[in-house]
Amino acid sequence: MKAGPLFSTTVYKPPLWGTVLTAAQVRWVKFKSLGPKYRWGVWEEHGTAGQFPVRSTDGGAHWTAAGPQLASDWAGGGIFYVNRVIPESSFSVVMVSNAVIDVTTDGGHQWYQYLNAASDWTMSAYAVSGGIGLRVSSTAYKLPKGSHAFYVLDVAHHTWHRTGQSLG
Repeated sequence: MKAGPLFSTTVYKPPLWGTVLTAAQVRWVKFKSLGPKYRWGVWEEHGTAGQFPVRSTDGGAHWTAAGPQLASDWAGGGIFYVNRVIPESSFSVVMVSNAVIDVTTDGGHQWYQYLNAASDWTMSAYAVSGGIGLRVSSTAYKLPKGSHAFYVLDVAHHTWHRTGQSLG
């Protein structure tokens, strides 16, 4: 995985970070991660593809804007939305489209964007102590069933490191 550009070509601007969404806006929140207090999701007005991160610190009763439009708008092709939200904590989350990974470790103030080498990876949470981990597998290559690799984010340097793998 490599870092992507840190800009967006969107014309529409989401609410500023920390803006509380109205009841009408909340109905368009998608991909809510489950947690007793904090939740992460994506939002775009009128229910189109979710491109703007939102978070809740009260179990989903109230949602606030948590950053700019995510990286998927510049990835190219038909990839314009988040399709998976992997919460790490109330301040850290990984949001994934088919070819882009967006990560924040400070509640959405700053987002880091990474490009996948292939658009057919499937990602899930991988618990690591004191960091962010992903379990990555591919459906396109002829690998044994259950093959995957583990990656851990070096937050200080904004780089991913493979820490292990399994060939099924």
